Amino acid sequence: MKYTTRQIAILGLLAAVTFVVGRFVQIPIPAVNGYVTLLDAGIFTVALSFGKKEGAIVGGLAAFLTDLTSGFPQWMFFSLVIHGLQGYTGALTRSRWLNWLISGVIMVGGYFLASWVLFGFAAAINPLTNIPNMIQTTVGYLVGLILANILERTGLLHGLAKN
Repeated sequence: MKYTTRQIAILGLLAAVTFVVGRFVQIPIPAVNGYVTLLDAGIFTVALSFGKKEGAIVGGLAAFLTDLTSGFPQWMFFSLVIHGLQGYTGALTRSRWLNWLISGVIMVGGYFLASWVLFGFAAAINPLTNIPNMIQTTVGYLVGLILANILERTGLLHGLAKN
């Protein structure tokens, strides 16, 4: 698809909003000394509202920037690919449950593999590192469904054709 200047600007704004939400809205999980972010909610909102290509663009950019600015640059290229694929598969089929399942496997599996590469197999199989990813992608998809439904009903954002 060839994007107009207006569509590129809208995608840039959506990526920026998703980055801000992912970077600054974090839900602490003390048991794992980590947090769950709402980055996935922005990714899925875009994918479900505008299409899989747009979800991939916003997901990859927002995740990359979140890691870069959060002090975790070792994750940024992994996140670019993982969340880009997550955004693409978030609207891959007509079945929302199947989309959630595929995108969840990509996100959790992708970070499992990235953890293995960065820190070894023992770190990758630790459930305390995988469970927050499962929670994040599930909460993100549910919030994304709600927000996409609101955007569709209100018509607040137009200008990107759904692919």
